[in-house]
Amino acid sequence: MVSYHDLHSCHVDQWKKAADDWIALSQRSSTAADDMREQGKKPLDEHWTDATGKKAGRRLEDLADRLEAGGDIIKGAAMVIDGLASTMEWAQRTLFHAVELAAGYGLEMHDGRAVGAYRVAPTGPGVPQRVRDDYKKEQEHISEVNGLIEEALRQAAQADAKASAELDRLATKIDVSNTGVAHNDILTETAHLEIDMLRGAIPVGKDPHLVREWWDGLTPAQHKALMLADPVTIADLKGLPPAVGRELRGADGKIDRVEMVRYALDHWDRADDLKFKNNCANFVSSALDAGGMEKKFDSMWGPHGDNTWGRESGTGFDWWDQRAYHSRSWASAQGLQNFLTRNGGEEVPRPEARPGDIIFYEQVADDPGGEPTGETYHAAVVTSVTPDGDIKLTQHTSSWKNVSLEAREHVATRNHGEQRIHIVRPHPDWY
Repeated sequence: MVSYHDLHSCHVDQWKKAADDWIALSQRSSTAADDMREQGKKPLDEHWTDATGKKAGRRLEDLADRLEAGGDIIKGAAMVIDGLASTMEWAQRTLFHAVELAAGYGLEMHDGRAVGAYRVAPTGPGVPQRVRDDYKKEQEHISEVNGLIEEALRQAAQADAKASAELDRLATKIDVSNTGVAHNDILTETAHLEIDMLRGAIPVGKDPHLVREWWDGLTPAQHKALMLADPVTIADLKGLPPAVGRELRGADGKIDRVEMVRYALDHWDRADDLKFKNNCANFVSSALDAGGMEKKFDSMWGPHGDNTWGRESGTGFDWWDQRAYHSRSWASAQGLQNFLTRNGGEEVPRPEARPGDIIFYEQVADDPGGEPTGETYHAAVVTSVTPDGDIKLTQHTSSWKNVSLEAREHVATRNHGEQRIHIVRPHPDWY
């Protein structure tokens, strides 16, 4: 349990520094693994081909796998610490705001609670109405301040409990040597835990007046961080200024970015009605459709023109509807990227990514038997950007929800060679 004094005096900056140090250690571990494979195992395989050489190669590969898995576990720990630090920072700011409100209302703080001048309720026929009104107003102020304090302590306590439990679990996995387990299980678990902690810092289901006081007590930078980290939850809150929703959803009103993200998070593990062997672009197009992006059809050829996007379905025959008419851009990553950038979309640098943007993977290295060099072959939706700057994506084929782009890019690079990541922000210019 986190007390008032624990939260008031905690040094969030030290946790942030610790997370940065863990990230640096994770990167060194991954670099060491790559170096061991490239400068150790590769030349060994080429120049020492007898049984002894093969045994030495297997040993080097095992060591490289352990270094790589260890780097992922360390990165997972850093995600947890970053989530804890951000949540505690927001909770502490809410606590400080409550104390500032108390001072403004003329209240005193006693054992972490606001108290007023009236120790007992003024009652009786001789009490002036003015005194009764003052007492009522004071009680309202006390309730407001203490409600914010309780909310701040709730936020801090949930983050502390989740982070503690996850770090304890990670401590039992330090001997993992399976890179697949580290990439796919541990990093996914910690990414989801980070999002859960950040979501726990939002007063979901609370009185709109408390929500507004909570929001007003945060800094503009903290507003931005929360909107990037969990746009759906923020958009659904009651009590925030209308401008918040407009910014989250898109000021031009052409695509509702919140509904795009909501669709991706709700459907990441569901089968689509249209079925493709590689379903990534179909999934992204469906998210754009859920966000309200209007179809662009050719006047003569419908969805089959050279510069079209959209699909047609609804005949009532399952076999036909599952193979519904759709544009080439609907289910092709390369086609979708070309369509978006040709029709108002812009490519943005990673530091400017935000939920509702589209991620495209381009194959840079030669990948015999794999993706053609220069081909954009994969697409995903940005569904969160956490305060540590980590871009979280949601996709199909394979299905992942709110996983780290950096981690998934590393997997793709390991399996297929160098990748180039393009982040495209749709800006429809045909309506």
